[in-house]
Order: sequence, then C-alpha cells, then structure tokens
Amino acid sequence: MTTTASRFPLSLLIAAALTACGGGGTDAATGSPAPTPQTPQTPTPTTPPPAAAGFSFTLDTSKALVWQGQQASVAVAVQRDAGFTDAIQFSAEDMPAGATTAALSVPAGSNAGTLTLQAATTAPHSLPTSVTIKGAGGTANASKPLTVTVRGQAGDIDTSFGGGTLVTPGGITDDYVRGVAVQADGKAVVAGFGVFGAATGTDFMLVRHLRDGGLDPSFGTGGKVSTAFNNGGRSDEAQAVAVQADGKILVAGSSDQGATGYDFALARYNADGTLDTTFGSGGRVTTSFGNGADKAYALLLQPDGKIVLGGDSSQGANGSDFALARYNADGSLDAGFGNGGKVLTAIGSDGARETIYALAMQTTGGVSRIVAAGGEGDFIAAAYRADGTLDAGFGTAGIVRGLFGSVTGAARGVVVTADGKLVLAGHRDHDFAAVRLLPAGGLDANFGTGGRAVVAVSADNWDEATALVQQADGRLLLGGWMYTGNSSSADTVLLRLNSDGSRDTGFSPNGIRVTAVASGIRTDSGRALALQPDERVPTVRVLQAGEASGNSDLDIVLMRHWL
Repeated sequence: MTTTASRFPLSLLIAAALTACGGGGTDAATGSPAPTPQTPQTPTPTTPPPAAAGFSFTLDTSKALVWQGQQASVAVAVQRDAGFTDAIQFSAEDMPAGATTAALSVPAGSNAGTLTLQAATTAPHSLPTSVTIKGAGGTANASKPLTVTVRGQAGDIDTSFGGGTLVTPGGITDDYVRGVAVQADGKAVVAGFGVFGAATGTDFMLVRHLRDGGLDPSFGTGGKVSTAFNNGGRSDEAQAVAVQADGKILVAGSSDQGATGYDFALARYNADGTLDTTFGSGGRVTTSFGNGADKAYALLLQPDGKIVLGGDSSQGANGSDFALARYNADGSLDAGFGNGGKVLTAIGSDGARETIYALAMQTTGGVSRIVAAGGEGDFIAAAYRADGTLDAGFGTAGIVRGLFGSVTGAARGVVVTADGKLVLAGHRDHDFAAVRLLPAGGLDANFGTGGRAVVAVSADNWDEATALVQQADGRLLLGGWMYTGNSSSADTVLLRLNSDGSRDTGFSPNGIRVTAVASGIRTDSGRALALQPDERVPTVRVLQAGEASGNSDLDIVLMRHWL
C-alpha cells in the first residue's frame, strides 16, 4: 500500500508549505514569482506651513469729498501681524475723472499714514464714485472701499445733476413753478401750474426728478402729473408742495370753483403720482371762505399730521385778509381750529391786500404756535395758538407789521432758528431783504443793521427774493430773481447770508450767484428752494426751481448748487 507522502515529490511538498506560510511562490498563469503581500502602512501626518505674516488697514472715513483745485486727506491705520515689518505702498483705483491720489508709503515698522486725494481745478463735478484703496507690502496685499466725490465751489451749479440745469416742458403753453420739495430718497418734486390737453384753464402740475437729475419714469406719465379740480376749463394753480413721512405728496393752491370764485385747493398723491382716494373727495379738497377769491400760497405739515394752508381771502371793501385753514390727516377740516377749521385775520383797515406767503411752527416757552408771514407793501407776521386764536405774546396782539416801512414788499419765506428766533425774507422796495425777530416779535439787533438786512442784487433795477431756506449751521439762502441791466428780462439769483445777516463772501462772487438760464433777452426766475441731503456724500446741496423762457413759452427749471 502506497502512502500519501510517497505519492508526491519532496520538492512539491516544500513549495506548498512555503505558499501556505505566505512566502513567494510562482504565479500560476505566468510562471513568474508571485508578489509578496505588503502590510498596509499608516501615513505620517504632515503639518501645513505657517501662513505668511501680513497686514490689514482701516480708513478714518468711508466718504471723501474733494473740492476742485484742492486736496482732501484720509488717515490710514495699519494693523500688522506678528513678524510683518515690510513697508506698505498704498494706491487708489477707479478715481473720478480729474482726481488723483498722491503716492503713500508707510515705512517698515510704522502703523499710520495719510492718503492725499486731489482734484484738478478743471476736474468735472462727479457723482459719488466707488474707489478701491489698495495696500501692498512684500507678498501681502489688502484693500478697502472708499466713496470719492469731486465738488465745485460754494455757489457753483452742480454739473453732476444732469448737467447742472434741467429744463423741462410741462404743459402746452407757459409753465409756472411755485414750489419744490425733497423726498426721503432724494427725489425732487416740483409743483406749479400749466395748461394741459385741450383745456383752456390751468391745472395743478407736478414733475418729479431722480436724485441726480432726469425725470422719474415711476411717477405719473414719464415723471409728470396734472390734476384738474373742475371740468369747466377754469383755472387751478398749485403754489406749494410738501412730502409726508409716509411718502405721500401734498400740494396746495387754489381752484376757480365758479359760484364761489377761487377757493383754497389741496390734493394728496400717492408715491407713484396717483391721487390718494382716501383723502378728501377722490384725493382733492376745496375750501371757501365766502364768495370772494380765496387763494392759498403756503403749506405747513404739522408734526401731528395735521395740515395748515395759508393765503388770503377777499373781503370786499376790507381788501384781502390773512386766511388760514387747518385739515385733519384725512382732508376734513379741523373743527378745533378757528371757526370750523378756518381763520380770517384783518391786519389793517385800509382795504389793502394782506397775504400769507409762508408758514412755520415755532416753539416758545414750551408751547408750539403757527407763524404766518407775508404782507403786501411791507413785511407782516402773525402768530396763532393751536386753536387758531392770535397769540397775544407776539408783537401787538399777535401781529407784527411795518418792519421796513416800505411802500412795496412782502415776506415770502420764514424759518425758525435753532434758538427759537424767526427769520423772514422777501423783498423791500424791490431789493432782497430779511429780518430776524425775537420770540416775542421784536427786532433782533444782532442781525444785520438793527435786525434788518437789505441787499440790492441789481444796483439799478428790480430784484426780489421769493424763497428762503436755512442751513444746519444757521446760514441763510435766499432765492429769487433780478432784472438784467435796464431791461425787464430776469435772471435767477441765489444769495447766501451768514447767520448774523451779513453777506457770505465765501459763496460765489460776494455772496451772490446769478444764473442766466434762458439765452439772450429771454427771461427766467427762481421761485422755490429746498435743501437736498445725500447720505452718499458728506454734504448738503440746495435745489432751486423756477421757470425759463424757451423758444416760445416758459418751461420748468430745476438746478442744483454746491453749498
């Protein structure tokens, strides 16, 4: 009997044993030695190299304003990583046209420097421009955004506003501008009246411009709105405009209502220019004081949302008297004011015209009152309590008159100063004029000469201020017009007074900016002013609205000035 061991050669048994133990062997398919299995190795962890030392930096402002022909400085503060001591070179990319940045090198080991921006004298005015400030040192880089604006001199027309002066046809004949207001988003609403369509009378006219010029296509039809208060072709005249906190727009003036003659007229619009149908009757309100002519020229929006209109009412042989109407927020007359929401005040007894052209809220002794300014022949001011009665603590029985003793003149604007005084501005015998009154109505001797300031813009012809606004620093801007030379062709005027009534000689030439919008002997005139803040630029500019004669009729004008 043969055993298993005797049936296989010894060499095969050894090979089988080696294979079972994991040793080499031969690949059965190729006859080559089989590979020896390897035990898996765990990789050794590697530590990334430390990041190269670098830097970051901050600027002391995010908005820089550079005057033409001047420089502006921006402080740079560098934060260095441990071990980073290289010098850092700073530069600016995408500066406005005509503006440059001087080279800045922060030396090795230093942490501060000053970046100098400069604009050529001929650099164009710019809109706020996004600029990138870059720093480079060794192999490290960092950047920060900076908004840069090139501006003109005080009084210059701001050419970044659609070229500086915008002329817009409104109706089909002459357009008359009387008011301008600035919305919270910087858009400007111009109000006045003109003839539209086939109508023979005038209608309320509104035009809205974008913050930097150009008509606003989201408002009315191509930026324009017209509103009629009657269907008989009679005249409606808008004289003042204000914007509510909720963005709705109030426009005041007068409307020929036929049987009652001209009546106070008030309209409220939604932000898109449509009439607000929750206000009055379909967005419109008219108020009659009698069968004579009642015309509103001034509009005041109280902090509590109530609305005050001021103007005049014809009282026959007694002439025209101061007239006030106050409305609730829905357009209804406020029964708690005067006689069913209306107040008439006869200033004199000579049958003269006495008209309110401007309104303001003044607080004195912790009590608020309505101040009405106007006149016709001389400046007149009256102060009213919340219920519409005259405030006996102001002037004589609530009235101040005869401020200039002039034959012709009237206050066209009124503002309240930071310390509670009143400034009235208009014209005295066809010269720009302003007065400052103490809270009790007396002249403030620290203003102008004995409380009065008079500027003859035209030495030999007529000039009149028609609008007044006050800057945050107390300086005063008076807008209006002047006749050129010996003609009756007018140019637009903007005058700036210091807070003490002296002329601000740092504003345009000798405090006066005269602009001829219309060419040749054609006429133009400033009618209204409004300050335009701009969060993109650390400054406030002023918008001036008015009219200018085109080829055949008057068109709407809006311009923006640097302050």
